[in-house]
Amino acid sequence: MTDLHRLVPLFDAFRQCYDKPSDLTASTNYLAERLKREESLVYIAVDNDEIAGFAQLYPTFSSTSLKKYWMLNDLYVSPNYRKQGIAKLLINRTKQMAKDTESMGIIIETRITNNSANYLYDSVGFQKDGEHLYYFLEA
Repeated sequence: MTDLHRLVPLFDAFRQCYDKPSDLTASTNYLAERLKREESLVYIAVDNDEIAGFAQLYPTFSSTSLKKYWMLNDLYVSPNYRKQGIAKLLINRTKQMAKDTESMGIIIETRITNNSANYLYDSVGFQKDGEHLYYFLEA
């Protein structure tokens, strides 16, 4: 929560990458609520007191494995800090957290056309799931 005001501009920029309009107020409210309710976990990468990137995870559960797993839903690095290994650093931190919490693992999704993200996820050990189909029902 102490870094919320510095995180919001990056979170808002992340949303804009997915064709959402900028809305700093709504972004602030959303992040504040997730953090206050302990509904998400956010890791930030900081360089000289500037947030260079962040990763936000949401806990979920598997009835079949009887364990928690994490959804790495948001991963964003400021354009000024790209190609410096920050995304990989953030992912490695989330991987360690998943081990520390004895979860079954981390799930992540991205657009099929997001080649840089797909390359990154492959390079840090994520594997495409060839066993399950994922469906979405809009409310």
